[in-house]
Amino acid sequence: MSTPLRERPSVEACAESPALRARMLAQHLERMLPQAAQVRVKLMDGRTAWPHLDVRATNAAGAVVRISRTQAHVAARWIIRCHPGADWALARTFDLRTASLGECAA
Repeated sequence: MSTPLRERPSVEACAESPALRARMLAQHLERMLPQAAQVRVKLMDGRTAWPHLDVRATNAAGAVVRISRTQAHVAARWIIRCHPGADWALARTFDLRTASLGECAA
């Protein structure tokens, strides 16, 4: 006799506006990376089944902030999922203070 699958808690569809989702993401990232002000994300090779991410966090002064590989992957995935229409072959910077996504300056 097979055992029944556990019931998953129902999750309401995210009906918030994109701006509200971006702000909520910024708040989550601020808690996860309290020293970071911006997170830069780029897909190194988007053509493969397992693309490699290039992720860098910087503080308000522009200095690089050390983050773990796990933190980098989680932050990048959250940012990419929040902004699915962006071209991730280009480097993008998510500003945690303004919750905005922009192109990387360099």
